[in-house]
Amino acid sequence: MADLREPFELCKVLQNGPLVGISRLTGSENVLLTFNDRRVLVYNLEHQKLINSWSVEQQDEVTSAAVYNPVDKTFLMALNKTEIFMWKETDSDFSSCQRIQSEKNVCCLHVWNYLEVDTLVMFEDGSSMFLAYLLHNSEERKAKRRKASKCTNDLLWTCVFHHQEQLSSVSLRKDEKNEYILNVTNHTIPAHLNPKNETMEFKVAPPEKDAEPLCWCLYEGGYHLVSYWSTGALCLTELETVLEQKQGDEMLTLSCKTIQRLQPLHSESNKKCVAMSAIDLDRVCLCGSSMIDGKLKDVVMIWNIKYGTLQSWQTLDKIVEKQSSLLSYSRSRGACSVCCIPGFICIGFHHLVAVCQVSIEASSLASALGQLDSTAKFLRTDKVKPELLVTPKLARPGEALKHWQETIARDDEVEKEALQNLTDPSKTPTLEAFSTELRKYMELKLSGKDEEPENSNQSLDSSKAVPVFGGKFGKRTEVLSQHFISSVLSRCAEEKSFWARDSISELLKTKCVPSSCIKDLVNAILEKNDLELLEESFENISGISEDTVVLCARHILRLDHGKLDKTSQENLTEESEGEVVDRMPLDKTQAKYLDQYLLSMITKKFAHMVLDWAGLLLNAHYTQMVLMPEAQEVLVSCHQLVAQQVRTYDKLRTVECFLDHFRKRRKALPKAEKVTPYSIETLEL
Repeated sequence: MADLREPFELCKVLQNGPLVGISRLTGSENVLLTFNDRRVLVYNLEHQKLINSWSVEQQDEVTSAAVYNPVDKTFLMALNKTEIFMWKETDSDFSSCQRIQSEKNVCCLHVWNYLEVDTLVMFEDGSSMFLAYLLHNSEERKAKRRKASKCTNDLLWTCVFHHQEQLSSVSLRKDEKNEYILNVTNHTIPAHLNPKNETMEFKVAPPEKDAEPLCWCLYEGGYHLVSYWSTGALCLTELETVLEQKQGDEMLTLSCKTIQRLQPLHSESNKKCVAMSAIDLDRVCLCGSSMIDGKLKDVVMIWNIKYGTLQSWQTLDKIVEKQSSLLSYSRSRGACSVCCIPGFICIGFHHLVAVCQVSIEASSLASALGQLDSTAKFLRTDKVKPELLVTPKLARPGEALKHWQETIARDDEVEKEALQNLTDPSKTPTLEAFSTELRKYMELKLSGKDEEPENSNQSLDSSKAVPVFGGKFGKRTEVLSQHFISSVLSRCAEEKSFWARDSISELLKTKCVPSSCIKDLVNAILEKNDLELLEESFENISGISEDTVVLCARHILRLDHGKLDKTSQENLTEESEGEVVDRMPLDKTQAKYLDQYLLSMITKKFAHMVLDWAGLLLNAHYTQMVLMPEAQEVLVSCHQLVAQQVRTYDKLRTVECFLDHFRKRRKALPKAEKVTPYSIETLEL
């Protein structure tokens, strides 16, 4: 799991000096910032202070971000595209720094953070070379310098990585046919030998037609290539398998597998406002601007590429609020650079450089999937139905594949049309219109009207139609998709003009409600104080989390007699007067619902574990429960019950050994005449 803290401002970005790039200093909590106004700054992220800076002369132009080489502890930066500056931390300025000339235009410089390898120079034509070889021949290049060749290809992105003791560099370019070509070069060392490196070319297939790649990232120690496209698709491309294959004359095509579809994090006028960087093998940091609560805000996200889920996210709201005098300038315009450092994520936005502290823990499927809840609804697109929330409908034996595909397409179209009517307040503005539309679709979906009945002499009764689960082939097994149910329940929970109680009840009875909807649904039900509907939710939804149960328990304990709904009180008047609830320090209604909510977490088969589970629940939420005045009597009663059982258990322990002997031997204890009696005394200091 990954958790982001609230971001803080590291420094501002001036309009006349935009940020060129961010890089890390290996083995420290320092970060290197390069600005276009010829400034290079070193910040300490833990103490949030500037510790070093250098300035370039006015006639020079910074063309690539500065990097730190941990091998010889030097800083490197490209200026004027064909010149590389190399200096030490002790240098006060660039007057005495070493300058290396290049006959090609330098695109960027790359270092390996976890290996003692020389700096790699990437050129604009897609080629690469170790700095040691460039430095070895620098004098010869100065004597006979050629004009830098022009690049015919559009180089979009470069990166270095190592896997299984193999050093590699990767670059993405766009050729004359507007196709995306990925070059992977395997490098051998030592660098001064300038060996002939092996290069492989691949054609990258976009996830959708007319999709443009906005940002890419690759973890230094892996083969997981992650990309974000203009259509909002977050994609994953595995390089390990294809790199092991021998390429022939034909260029292989790499597919971009969509792991999540998001709302666009960019605008049509500025597509270079999304940045991404790899945190580790399974996580990436994606930054950009998104519409949140009707406002465009800068957002930082951590995505798990293994499960395709959002683990944590933060916005810059608090930072922007502090810059009240600069609101016109500090409006959201997206991110331009991001760098991941152990414990920190440094993001370069167009108006400031922000830092988020991040904690990384081991991930599991349950924890990763549990983070993708309704808090991230603004990030997901509504164009495509989530695959994990769709009930699959397989073809029947002997059924033609074409007929099966037509049936799936027709069902999806009908569901899409119904969902548009149910989620759009302008199309179903009243409770009657909403309920009628939902009932009409459920009768069509669950009654089987689109298929002929098995017995033509019998007609289908739509009023008695219920979903069928686990039926055999030949029987109708239609159910509502969880995507449809979650979307409709979201409208019911957020709607303020009416309360669709009967519609929610009908959806609950289908037993297709996903557990991810329970949080918003329970909050809406508790706001309406509809305890009967809450009870129905616990009966028909599986996988209710513990914090939701505690939330309901707190609501019940705080309940007043005047807030009880009439239906609940009428049902309780029919109960007998000699129930156990009379002996509890709770009202009858409170005891009834509290008992049902707690028992909904444990099946009858494990009813003997109720007491142990309740004890663990109280320990986990002790602070919340003990601070509530309404819960004090319940806690005292539980304390008395547990104390009584503990005393009984202590008495049984004194005769445990005798009972055990009698059970096994069924004889009296042997007499020990030569052994003198003894006693044990316990002293408390």
